[in-house]
Amino acid sequence: MLSSPKPNALSLSIGKNNSTTTVRELQKFLQFQLGIRDNKSGSSLNGDRALLEAELVTEIITVSERQILSVPQMPYCVMGIYSWRSEMLWIIDLENLLGYPNSVTQATPEVGFGPSNFMVMVVKTRGESLGLVVPNVSDIIQIDRQLLNPASLELFSKDIQPFLQGYFTDSNNEILMLLNAEKILQGF
Repeated sequence: MLSSPKPNALSLSIGKNNSTTTVRELQKFLQFQLGIRDNKSGSSLNGDRALLEAELVTEIITVSERQILSVPQMPYCVMGIYSWRSEMLWIIDLENLLGYPNSVTQATPEVGFGPSNFMVMVVKTRGESLGLVVPNVSDIIQIDRQLLNPASLELFSKDIQPFLQGYFTDSNNEILMLLNAEKILQGF
């Protein structure tokens, strides 16, 4: 240890510091389920948990099926366009895009209850916006970005791979897929 008896002097300690300081960079993510199904016995089958960076989601809106204008000759996952804040917003069924069985867009409303309503996450990156239909949004969670694991062919289907940044595991060792919003937008 170097030190100086003078006031206002610099002191420097050299050697091991017993206290370890780890700087964690927590980032906020929107968490939602994909692939949730109700089977014929009435019980619910859990799907996969997915994440999107919260800073990329402009807002979450509810859109009626009647408000979406279908566009001919589009890929199966494109539901159509929707007028949002004086902008034409492409509405994409995220489950269909990622290879999950069609659930959101084929749900038929009960007689007398009107059209289906869809939960849409408006994602904006590089000045472009896209509406992603999801069954629900669970919550906002914070995770250390340094804990991101690379995507693995053994864990994820080939349909999900192009849109995946990687994955996290929670305290129960369950997988949380981190989707790449920019790659999703590039597809359209």
